[in-house]
Amino acid sequence: MKLSLTIFILIVFSLSTVYSQSGASKANNKIKGIYVYQFAKNVDWPQKYKSGEFSIGILGDKSFYDQLKQSYTGKLIGGQKIEVIFYSSTSEVKSPHLLYISPYDKKIAIELAKKLKKDKTLIIGEEKGLLEDGIIINFLSRDSKLAFEISKSNAQKKELIISQTLTRLAVDVL
Repeated sequence: MKLSLTIFILIVFSLSTVYSQSGASKANNKIKGIYVYQFAKNVDWPQKYKSGEFSIGILGDKSFYDQLKQSYTGKLIGGQKIEVIFYSSTSEVKSPHLLYISPYDKKIAIELAKKLKKDKTLIIGEEKGLLEDGIIINFLSRDSKLAFEISKSNAQKKELIISQTLTRLAVDVL
């Protein structure tokens, strides 16, 4: 009886830990989603990219993709409806307006930055040191909170204009 009770308690504890981690992950995805939406709203693309749908690509993070798709599909950036696209591999990536690269091997993020160098894609990463390799916005954790840094020089190379609002909110601007 004691063994059964002990096993039951361990199972309940394990499930509650998994549930709370899952809840934290969902909350983190919501916060990231809000950031990504604000990035899209506070960056100005060249005129020829302001027609058709506004595409947001997500590489490798299906749960983040699901969150964005549910929350932002059909909303507007300027006059463009948002379309959220999931890429399971780097070879699938075309040239969306905005591309979020989940925490991958740093080499993959750098490779994509090179592949999309001439495109007007705002690339968002989540690995330390990516701004030096062509990424424009990089998520990081500061004091256990989600924050971001910006490379205005990388944005200027792509003719993307980052608003003063985003610049002020960033923890670092290069």
